Amino acid sequence: MKAAVLGTGSWGTGFGRHLASLWSEVVMWGVEPSQVDAIATTHANPEYFPGLLLPPNLTATLDLAAAVGGADAVFVVLPSQAVRDVAIRLRTCDLRPGCPIVCLSKGLELDTLKRLSTVLEEELCQDAAGGSHPIGVLLGPSHAEEVVLGMPTALVLAGYGDGWHALQGRLAGPTLRVYTNDDLLGVEIAAAFKNVIAIAVGMCDGLGYGDNTRGAVMTRGLKELARLGIALGGRFDTFYGLSGIGDLITTCTSRHSRNRNFGEAVARGDHDPQEILRDAKQVVEGAVMTQAALKLSAKHQIELPITQEVHHVLYSGKSAARAMQDLMERTLRSELE
Repeated sequence: MKAAVLGTGSWGTGFGRHLASLWSEVVMWGVEPSQVDAIATTHANPEYFPGLLLPPNLTATLDLAAAVGGADAVFVVLPSQAVRDVAIRLRTCDLRPGCPIVCLSKGLELDTLKRLSTVLEEELCQDAAGGSHPIGVLLGPSHAEEVVLGMPTALVLAGYGDGWHALQGRLAGPTLRVYTNDDLLGVEIAAAFKNVIAIAVGMCDGLGYGDNTRGAVMTRGLKELARLGIALGGRFDTFYGLSGIGDLITTCTSRHSRNRNFGEAVARGDHDPQEILRDAKQVVEGAVMTQAALKLSAKHQIELPITQEVHHVLYSGKSAARAMQDLMERTLRSELE
């Protein structure tokens, strides 16, 4: 079986390495010649995992059509705002009939506020030849730095219909457990939104606050996540599953989390938030999601106080310390509101 992985970053490489232990051929596609050349010729991606050898059945190419040609499944591991452009290019490729398209990226398209599965469905549910392609997502607590080393990880495969159980079996292995969930909307909103809360937790860490503060922000942040997700049509239980509380805990507490690390750097005040974003090696998806979440909250009249304060700090020049003080001084209310 052949898998195509679109993206040669850390998560694409980590997931590709896992797939290579289960599938006969894994081809990664990327746009950075140095990364693609390193993977194809030396079976390594030193920019992200120096010293780590990749298996011989994992290779890479700059040719999108070659990467997806004959693939039994295509896995999209790209920055959220690049998904539509690549999907449009995929329409002209010779995809195998019925080949599922699975998105591992976390976020929303900022211009349209659409989920990434919706973006893929609009562009790829039916290809130029009239063939249909099931669209799903594979999300959850999954730092690439741990997956690439084979540390035990659990993810959720979400999509509509009953056809995902076969792929579930082909993705699961000794170090990666895969669950299914038909609440596609809830899974995607949870996985995207938790990055906003991770930035907030990072800000608290950068201010020198302790475990009490972190626990409070994570818990109230989960409340915001569920409040918005349910208003959009997600199921309550999903937000307390792997893509919700599971990914929230991981992203808010890990040294690998670029969203948490970004928030910490912002709170330290060494550089302007936008300068930090420009210099970041990888996309900080939570910064984009902060804008998208506030647009959705205004549209659906949902209160998101933590998200609002994160936005003030990132885009309005407010200090992280002042933002935290304003959160603490909000009108008192019941915990269940």
